[in-house]
Amino acid sequence: MDPKKLLVVLCALIGLACGAGSSAAREEPAVSRPAVVQPAPVQRPVQGAVELGETVDLKAGETAEVASKDVSIRFARLVSDSRCPEGMVCVWEGEAVIELTLAEPGRGERTTAEVASTGRGGRQSVEFAACRVDLVAVSSGGDQVTLRVSKA
Repeated sequence: MDPKKLLVVLCALIGLACGAGSSAAREEPAVSRPAVVQPAPVQRPVQGAVELGETVDLKAGETAEVASKDVSIRFARLVSDSRCPEGMVCVWEGEAVIELTLAEPGRGERTTAEVASTGRGGRQSVEFAACRVDLVAVSSGGDQVTLRVSKA
């Protein structure tokens, strides 16, 4: 083994062995940073077809196909949720913002859009490939949305 590599390995092992039980390690604990772990989006199957003018309920990761168009709508994730919790009295109702992925597979088109439950912090609908998608409702846990699909 290369002497430099051996030296690096030995120093690392000595550092681990000494650092774990030394008084310096106990007196000055390592600064722990809270881990920000975003769960990977769960890939769920296509929820079904929706006709123009109808509503569809989607859970996070689910996709709906627009029956008369070559368009799919996927509820990607809940971006933010400042809505008043159930049972609480709030001055402002708050707002939920979700991310949708809209695709037109036949043309290879794809876009991502954020829509909000109220018009205060963002738009409530998005237009894509002659379709309009309106956010109708977001469940209290933010894991399910109701969308209305219509002609743009």
